[in-house]
Amino acid sequence: MFQGFLPIYKPVGLRSSVCVEKVKRILGKKTKVGHGGTLDSSAEGVLVILLGASTRLSEYVMKMPKIYRAALKLGSETTTCDYTGDVTATGDARNIRESDIDSLIPRFLGWRMQAPPDISAIHVNGRRAHKISRAGEIPDLAQRPVFIERVRREGPISPEGELSLTINCGKGVYVRAIARDMGRVLGCRAHIAALTRLAIGPFSLKNALRVDGDFSVRRDVIASAVFPPESLGSYLPLYSAGENDSSKLANGRTIMFSGLRRETCGARCPGETVMISRRNAATVGTVGRVDGRAAVKPEINISEADRPEGGAS
Repeated sequence: MFQGFLPIYKPVGLRSSVCVEKVKRILGKKTKVGHGGTLDSSAEGVLVILLGASTRLSEYVMKMPKIYRAALKLGSETTTCDYTGDVTATGDARNIRESDIDSLIPRFLGWRMQAPPDISAIHVNGRRAHKISRAGEIPDLAQRPVFIERVRREGPISPEGELSLTINCGKGVYVRAIARDMGRVLGCRAHIAALTRLAIGPFSLKNALRVDGDFSVRRDVIASAVFPPESLGSYLPLYSAGENDSSKLANGRTIMFSGLRRETCGARCPGETVMISRRNAATVGTVGRVDGRAAVKPEINISEADRPEGGAS
């Protein structure tokens, strides 16, 4: 049985749900398969497929920071906020300069409210927003708080009015909405002409398995590209437990923090979440206090006993 994380390089035109179905077909019905956050079919780049009991770690993968390379087309806004939609508004972008973009970027950094695109997978009263919009209705999409860590302009505006940006952001950010909002502030309108997800947490283009549109990849190739659950240790703080504490964690019991050995500090610490490596297994737990001492309560236990040999590391 397969277990762990399979980062793939999803090509343009392939839906995230189809990738999950393809992997499940290759690995067999006994392997549970999910993903750690969708990537638009119109975009390409890193999509993290979750295998086996690691599907229970999806919320942690979704919280990981993401990096995108976005090409903005200045001069028009579309129904989808990208190149696949119909033009809804236009503007004159001939006088927009790189200095205008550089002055605008700080307004989009940090925590801010963002209205998702009407064409999105967000549920509105039990229906997907994109289905509501394509039925000729207007989905009631409330603005949501999102965090944008960094936006960097990559080179000049092209003669065709295209602009390349690298965007570092958190969970729930719609890069298509960033393009839409930037175009509105500039007064010329804009949409995404191309979008690539460069990384999600520790998973990047360098360690992602490349697949074609038909997803014609062998089972053994997938096995060699699977990362173990403890690879989250480059994101969550990672500790290792001895025999006694390992037994307690396996049985769902809280352990004292003092008995753990720190392996990594992690890149992020959502809440008080830590990962603990134990004999042939891993635990994700929450740090709290017991009798005035720091303790860890296990939340998710992941067995690694059936992890395929020769996996990525």
